[in-house]
Order: sequence, then C-alpha cells, then structure tokens
Amino acid sequence: MLNLTRKICHLLPVLGLIAFCQSATAQEAKQELMLELNNAQQVESGCRVSFLFHNTLAGTISDVAMEVAIMDKAQMTQDFLLISTGRLTQGKRRILQYDLPDIACADIGTILINDVSDCQINEMTAAQCLDAIRPSSRIDIKLGL
Repeated sequence: MLNLTRKICHLLPVLGLIAFCQSATAQEAKQELMLELNNAQQVESGCRVSFLFHNTLAGTISDVAMEVAIMDKAQMTQDFLLISTGRLTQGKRRILQYDLPDIACADIGTILINDVSDCQINEMTAAQCLDAIRPSSRIDIKLGL
C-alpha cells in the first residue's frame, strides 16, 4: 500500500494533485513511536541512559512497556531493563532516565529493544507496537530492534 501511494504521488504533480501527496505523506509519518537514545552519562553507581520518546502516532499512548537488553561492544548481553513510556498524547515528547548499576557507559555497545511487554495504544497488539517503534541514537551506543 505504501509503495502504491508513493508511485501515485510521483504521477500526481503532473495532474496538479500535490495536496493529496502531502496529506498521504503526513499520514505515513504519524504511524511511529520514535525512541531515541539521547545520552549516556557515567555516574557513581554506573551508567545513566536518557531516552527520548516522541509519539507521532495518530492517537494517545496510554503506555508502552518494553524490555531492552544492554550489550557490550562484543555484543554479549550484560543486563536487561524494562522501560515504559507512560501517557503520551499525539505529538508529545518525553525524556526518561534509567540508571544501569555497575556498568560503565564506555563498555556499552548496543541497547537492543528485545520485546514489547505491554501495549496500550488504540487497541494495538504488542507486535504492532514493536513494529511502530523507530529507534535512533544521538551517541556512540547503538539503539536497535
């Protein structure tokens, strides 16, 4: 469906129907829960990681809880963490911080979004929630699915 919409949108400017394409593109962009690994700071007890959640879905998120795996640079699992969005209205952004005890930030290579354990978004299943997550990272530690 997405590819068909894009193909149609390439032809529509010729027909003068650019507004349709802009509307379709805007709707496509609203189908994501953007999750950014925003920062990692070494603290006395370990590593403090900051996540930025941004709801670009077409509705309010009551909560999404996900299990993430903390992996070292050799891709060996070091720990697991449960993170939760809390309530996010459409367009809302939120920063949440979590402390990873006894782990040095410099030793973390990847944070893997392992699974969604709870999904409270417009009757979406956990699998649909997982599909809607768009991970990114602003730092050297990778964040991925």
